[in-house]
Amino acid sequence: MKESLVRFSVAIGGELLRKFDDYRERHRYANRSEAVRGLMRDALIDEAIDEGATDAMGVVTLIYDHHASRIAKRLTEIQHEHLEMVVTTTHVHLDSARCLEVILLRGRASLVHRLADALIGTKGVETGRLVLAAAAPVADGHPHSHGHDHPHPH
Repeated sequence: MKESLVRFSVAIGGELLRKFDDYRERHRYANRSEAVRGLMRDALIDEAIDEGATDAMGVVTLIYDHHASRIAKRLTEIQHEHLEMVVTTTHVHLDSARCLEVILLRGRASLVHRLADALIGTKGVETGRLVLAAAAPVADGHPHSHGHDHPHPH
């Protein structure tokens, strides 16, 4: 069901407006309204994820030296202990010693965070990052294109 748009005004000027317009252009929003909607959605998603009970998708990136003591085996063991959350894993050889592993996780945000921390904290991991996104819609619909034609809720 499509809801009607409500117009409201925001007073802004000076350096903040210049920086916001730069942000809008860098992120290729069509206009200020789209940029404000995007920022509002991001804030609501961040808040929902911070609460920890939201269903979330997590992307964990790890870089490690595969020569480090048992690291590949330990990372695999941790993932096998959480099969219900591990969606997929991609392994890339960066050079003769270092590997990049990308692990897609799904589950309650607090549990995804805990599993990501266990992976990132594994002895031998050089760097690790987690990017979290809400798996379910936090705010109803958004009228911008994702570059594909099939409809889907988010």
